[in-house]
Amino acid sequence: MPIITHALLYAGYALISLTMGLALQEIGGEDVGGAILGGLALFCACAVTHAGLAASFASSRINGAEKRVRTDMERVRAAQRELNADIEAMSTRLDQVEATTAFAAPALPPAETYPQTAPPLELRMIDQIVDKLGAAMDARLNQIQTAGNVTPLNAASARGPMDIVREALLENRVDLYLQPIVQLPQRKTAFYEGFTRLKDATGRLILPQEFIPAAEEAGLMSTIDNVLLFRCVQIVRKLMKQDRRIGIFCNLSPSALADEHFFPQFLDFMRENSDLAGSVIFEIPQAAFENRTSVEARAMAKLVDLGFRFSIDKVTSAEIDLPDLERSGVRYFKIPARLLTEQVIRGGVRPKSAITREIAAEDISAVFQRYGVDLIAERIESEELVLEALDVDAPYGQGHLFGAPRAIKESLLEETAPPRDFLLKGRVA
Repeated sequence: MPIITHALLYAGYALISLTMGLALQEIGGEDVGGAILGGLALFCACAVTHAGLAASFASSRINGAEKRVRTDMERVRAAQRELNADIEAMSTRLDQVEATTAFAAPALPPAETYPQTAPPLELRMIDQIVDKLGAAMDARLNQIQTAGNVTPLNAASARGPMDIVREALLENRVDLYLQPIVQLPQRKTAFYEGFTRLKDATGRLILPQEFIPAAEEAGLMSTIDNVLLFRCVQIVRKLMKQDRRIGIFCNLSPSALADEHFFPQFLDFMRENSDLAGSVIFEIPQAAFENRTSVEARAMAKLVDLGFRFSIDKVTSAEIDLPDLERSGVRYFKIPARLLTEQVIRGGVRPKSAITREIAAEDISAVFQRYGVDLIAERIESEELVLEALDVDAPYGQGHLFGAPRAIKESLLEETAPPRDFLLKGRVA
């Protein structure tokens, strides 16, 4: 209420009180002083009553204002949540668009349809990379062939599984598939894993369980690994030109590390591309790592000296030696989400470490990170498995729920194909 209104009210109270006091004096015959005191008492009573009413009115207005403020704050929070959701959705969409741009470059139209138009800058840069790496690889392979270390493939003599693999390599029927590895819980793509898939003469995919045994028997796994690596290196460089710092996991067979003909070339190739050390991660199975020979251990150490790091996959036990992983340059440990639940959460299995106290399941990821190793919960195919991975605070996840392995587009596949002579490295066992 305005101050003038309050002043008028109090003046009215005083006049009424004085009038009432005089009236009482006339009726009761009391002296003037008693009448004035009675009037003052009545005035005080009226003033107190008025103050109480005013305070009650002000309190109700304050409560109303608080309710409005709370309502407005709730609306702001709801709007902020919607905005965050929109931003997250937009970020995810941008990742998808960038990934599509990176791995789905459209094929160029025939030359006669654009006689005056130069190829896009992006493809020219890829061509330069392919030419440069291909020339270097050709030179090294020519030296090896001159020394008599290479047995050329002969597609015409294909008779069994080994010859089918040779023919697929000779005819460059080797596809590169990429599967995302995401950050948890945001589910933003952090890495890709590269997979090699071979095709027969009819275009049918040859599954890994079909071609890997034949390739190992024929001594061709090193060549397959090299094709995968060659393409992954160029994909990484393409991403780097787009300023996307996303790494690629490349499978590396144990036989490749011990191959006295292959590994020196491989090491030279990686030395030339050592600037990609933070973006190319080599992956080997747990059994191969734990049973590695001294030759394989030294080969791993040479790659680590160049700055490259390793990942362990095909995990069958969480009881891994963490100090050994740290010494060997292993920075990622892939474990199936169900195995993580069965062994770590329910079975009480713990990795070997210098920590003597009892380790809770939710602290497992922190123990791995203490040794510089990040957990990747793989084979995640349901939301339930995501929750189980989050129960142990796994920083990364991989599986069909986040994206199945997807072939890169044919145009990019042709651009990243290794030189033909490079595919002739395989030796018959």
